[in-house]
Amino acid sequence: MDKTEPRTLAGFMELLPNEQILFNQMKATIENAYQKFGFLPLDTPIIELSEVLLAKAGGETEKQIYRFAKGETDLSLRFDLTVPLSKYVAKNYGNLSFPFRRYQIGKVFRGEKTQKGRFREFYQCDIDMIGDGELDIINDAELPSIIYTIFKELGFDYFTICINNRKILNGLFESIEQEENAVEILRIIDKIDKIGKKAVIEELGRVNVQKNAIEKIIKFIAIEGNSDEKIKKLENLGIENKVYANGVEELKQVVKNIRLFGVPDSNFKVDLTIARGLDYYTGTVYETFLNDYRELRKCMFWRKI
Repeated sequence: MDKTEPRTLAGFMELLPNEQILFNQMKATIENAYQKFGFLPLDTPIIELSEVLLAKAGGETEKQIYRFAKGETDLSLRFDLTVPLSKYVAKNYGNLSFPFRRYQIGKVFRGEKTQKGRFREFYQCDIDMIGDGELDIINDAELPSIIYTIFKELGFDYFTICINNRKILNGLFESIEQEENAVEILRIIDKIDKIGKKAVIEELGRVNVQKNAIEKIIKFIAIEGNSDEKIKKLENLGIENKVYANGVEELKQVVKNIRLFGVPDSNFKVDLTIARGLDYYTGTVYETFLNDYRELRKCMFWRKI
């Protein structure tokens, strides 16, 4: 009889007891911070109906889903915590008080190629503020202050919260008549830190973005300076578009309020390359980097409006 070799699937995590203790301590620190800021716990199923889970997905996301059938039921493992949250709120709308402030820490699953810092099974630590109508822009500044608090309590000093606004990007695309390509362009821009400017230009060309439009996109995301200087340059680009102007104003207010929340400029900056590829991100977006460990998988935070 052949012996079965005990092994774990690539990209899935198992820790030794001493590692698990440290992991649990980190998880408790994050959870306590969420509770301190007034967020309520939520736990959603790991398995969802595929038609629900994939309602807003497509492209690469759909390819990464662990999908299977049980009898005649089409099922999938959750690939993030945002889509299950949307389902939860829609299903329980009449029983929730708004704004609904929720946190969830749980495993998600993505069938993608494993590499350093990228796994097929990993934990996401999510917080969301959900309004019944429009939320005040100050909420967009509160989230970076929570990120700042958590990273400091975890013992990190050298990290940067990068901030952008999807309305700025969407307004830019409208101004260069690239609205139909917006989602695909955003997916490509979002990879610039991984693949570089040259590869981004090549990929934009492959999705039929015209050369003059590519030049304007690259010029836009290459704007340099500190946060205030970048906002000023955005205001002076001469883009006559209401969505763009609204996004720039929101970004200005977020930066102002982040400072009022006590986050130092050394720990946050405006970064116009932060896009987030999915189309349900419509306002302020965030992405946090450990400055000394940028080769690791990035710590991502965002808020959709």
